[in-house]
Amino acid sequence: MTDGNRDIKRRIDEVITAVYREKSINPWSKRRAHSEKYEKLFRTKLSEWPLRNQTDFEHGGATAISFLLHPGHVHGVPTRDGLETRINRLGGACYQALLEISHLGPFARVRFTLETFDRETGDLAYDERESPIRTQDYHFLLSLRLLLLEENIEILDRELLEELVPDVQLDVTRLGNVTVYHCLFDEE
Repeated sequence: MTDGNRDIKRRIDEVITAVYREKSINPWSKRRAHSEKYEKLFRTKLSEWPLRNQTDFEHGGATAISFLLHPGHVHGVPTRDGLETRINRLGGACYQALLEISHLGPFARVRFTLETFDRETGDLAYDERESPIRTQDYHFLLSLRLLLLEENIEILDRELLEELVPDVQLDVTRLGNVTVYHCLFDEE
């Protein structure tokens, strides 16, 4: 394990201890302001990519932003009909990046999605990956990484997010099943 990995694990453990073990801080009290700050930042600095703030202000543990990786288009209506319309308008495939920024600390998770719609069967298909699906979307990832670096926010990898936190129990997730992701972002 590198010193960088040890440091990030130590910082994550400190946050989890303060929030869940000691209950000495409540990071959720300012979730709306946190979310609005990042939405404004991304609308300004990553304006090429349309975005939708999908943060759950009631229960969410993170600011959740969806970037449409089709410059010049709009998200449309967030219903099944709206999704089908958007996919058809985009030529049959919709590529997005999903960003979560934890309310607990300077940590982020990024995922890339592909949604398709089969007009004959009416089936929607969904694929999700940790890295861009299309080559041209690496430009978005680089721009996002640079902006997060400026904000001192670290993107965490899936392996770290899946690590168990054995001595913490959450509202929905029971002792022994809690992961770093559950603590920092959402119980799902």
